Amino acid sequence: MDASQLIHRLHLLQNRLYEMADHLGDLTDPKIVAVSEEADRLIVQLQLLQRQEARERKKVASSG
Repeated sequence: MDASQLIHRLHLLQNRLYEMADHLGDLTDPKIVAVSEEADRLIVQLQLLQRQEARERKKVASSG
């Protein structure tokens, strides 16, 4: 998944979390926690991807 796909998926999960919290009312509900954990995993993926892209840009800039 590229960065734009990850960001889009995160926005969808964010909206889902808002709806679930509004509906269920308990932020510790296992369903809410599961979606939150999925968002956390995507955030880590996005951070790793951005770090890798920054390293590649730095490498290109220093070799050029």
